[in-house]
Amino acid sequence: MNIQRIVRFIYFALIPPLIPYPALAEDFTNAIHAFLQHRIEVDKVCVGMVVGLVDEDGSRVVSYGRLDNGTDQEMNGDTVFAICSVTKTFTGLLLQDMIERGEMKPDDPVARYLPPSVRVPARNGKAITLRQLATHSSGLPKWPDDLNPDRADHPYDDYRAEKLYADLAGYQLTRDPGARFEYSSVGMGLLGHAIALRAGTNYESLVVDRSCRPLKMDSTGITLTPGLKSRNATGHNDLGYAVYQVPGCLGSDEGPGVWTNDPKKAEPILPSNRDWRHEAMVGYGELHSTVNDLLKYVSANLGLTPSSLTPLLEETHAVHFRLTRDSGVGLAWFVTPGLQGTKIISHVGDTLGFSSFVGFDKTRRRGVVILINSFDIADACAAGISLLESEWRSDRRPKAATIGKKTCESYVGQYQLSPDFALGTLMLRQFLRNAHKALLYVPAGVCLVLLVALLGRAAGFRKRCVVLGGAALVTGALAALLALILGQVVCASLHLGIGIRLEGNRMFAQYTLNQRSSSAVISKLSRILDFRAKFNPSLSTEFWPAIPGELLPESERRFFNRLTGMPVTFLRDTQGKATGLIVHNPGAEFSFAKTSDQPPKAPQAPKKYVAIELDPKLLDAFVGQYECAPASAYPTGVRLAIRRQGDQLIGDMRGKHIFGGLFELYPESESNLFDTVYCARYSFSKNDKGEATVGIHYWGPDLEAKKPSTPAR
Repeated sequence: MNIQRIVRFIYFALIPPLIPYPALAEDFTNAIHAFLQHRIEVDKVCVGMVVGLVDEDGSRVVSYGRLDNGTDQEMNGDTVFAICSVTKTFTGLLLQDMIERGEMKPDDPVARYLPPSVRVPARNGKAITLRQLATHSSGLPKWPDDLNPDRADHPYDDYRAEKLYADLAGYQLTRDPGARFEYSSVGMGLLGHAIALRAGTNYESLVVDRSCRPLKMDSTGITLTPGLKSRNATGHNDLGYAVYQVPGCLGSDEGPGVWTNDPKKAEPILPSNRDWRHEAMVGYGELHSTVNDLLKYVSANLGLTPSSLTPLLEETHAVHFRLTRDSGVGLAWFVTPGLQGTKIISHVGDTLGFSSFVGFDKTRRRGVVILINSFDIADACAAGISLLESEWRSDRRPKAATIGKKTCESYVGQYQLSPDFALGTLMLRQFLRNAHKALLYVPAGVCLVLLVALLGRAAGFRKRCVVLGGAALVTGALAALLALILGQVVCASLHLGIGIRLEGNRMFAQYTLNQRSSSAVISKLSRILDFRAKFNPSLSTEFWPAIPGELLPESERRFFNRLTGMPVTFLRDTQGKATGLIVHNPGAEFSFAKTSDQPPKAPQAPKKYVAIELDPKLLDAFVGQYECAPASAYPTGVRLAIRRQGDQLIGDMRGKHIFGGLFELYPESESNLFDTVYCARYSFSKNDKGEATVGIHYWGPDLEAKKPSTPAR
């Protein structure tokens, strides 16, 4: 369990949003429904969400929100979503199927299953194997370096096999295959492509024939039939803009058109509207499915329903690449220990318009599926993991009492994690479990040599006992000191806190985390201690979102999360003033000291940019080509071209580590534009040399590009 899991360990006590109680189905359904309603209508962090649960008692589905596809349809278990990177688990299953059929071997070089002319990168004589592709240890990058797609919202639309082969031939591995974990969609796409070539068919046909039909998953695939289209949810990006495209839009086969986020003028972008031209990458994340279908998939993975695929599924759970002593990667699945000694297998996915989570607890034989038609991986992961970690038995659920509102008001404020000995001890234990062996064995070996030397010089049994006793005391003192130091470091770097606020008569708790400083510290500690993130390390902070959890009172001092049942005790001084709180987790307690009476801000809905009407002649001022100098994040620089298409501005951003492609630009003022794909702002001005520049502000580092050339035509 690494530092990320320490924070998650604390986080689950108050924040996890969904907990099922089979014997209290009505209460459980109401609680989930209330949570979804609050997240969608009050917090406005997503448009719609469907939650599926399965265990030995059967499956249940709770949903809230609209398909937003031009109809008034409400979401349900049959709503179709893009499941994004959860597709990778089906690719892993296909690999195991090919292995069982004797058509592939896990340690075969992938080059064996590609055309002879294809050059696959190797290093120090070591070739990339199928197993390494399935476990993200091949050394290939997360994304291709230079996609150059037609449209920014579909970067792989024209990514054919020839393009993949060219990218492989031009890529230089920075480490030996199998040496290290690095999440790679390129690797998984290549694996799916190689499997399809070996089977002599396409990826979608393989998934449908070998995985979906045996499990009776009739709403899962890449190409959407008319029936599936009618149930397909429209995706939304992280600012809530719907991903729409007018027929005949930019980059399509139907001629020029315009982009819009007006559902009256547009239809959802569906892969089946175009020729499927990127078979080379579909294995990384192009499947669509429903919660009902994925519950069948999870049930088969758990062995809850008999299936011919169950033995194959079991093999995909086996760890093929070890991350830490107790976590690793199977054939695409991530295998991690639960908070209570359980074994959790899961995968998340996200794209511009959708987020997904599929996971199951093999010890308690329960599974969770969460699909969201918004770019909201934080909610998907937090809700999914918390479901798996929580108590499902209704007889262990605490009952709420009634207390005065003034008592609740006295607890409102900010609480900061305290660097007590319990936290330090927990950190020390994780350090000893997950640190690089050299950091443990070298100092231990030196100390052992010194101890043997001292014992050799000690004359007599009594002196040797004194030496051994002194060594034990010194070791204990050093361990205690290190525990205290680790506790102080974690608290000082993460700045992890809990905020308590009221919404009317309801009390909510939410975590606060200094994301920027914690990311830097975690990155350094990860390198020092050889900790590895469960997923791509750049996504690590997304697993600690400040999702509010409602607290209900058991007594005046003891509360519990309304859904998880996890208890929290408020501390008060002799005058009755709140001084802190204690979070009670299985096997650990975490103390927080009250630092302020000010409540935290409630989660704010993302603010959409507002377009204004501009005289078409004023749009010409934005037209041109802009270039940004190379930087560490963008080694080839960034090129932005802006042109007019009627009364619409069209942008085209290119560069290494940028997906690129065409996107629509909207005027926010006479000097600012924005787009609804990257969700970026573009600020136009002139520098002190009189050169036209544009500042690009988006989710990556801010950029400033100059206009060195004549306007684009």
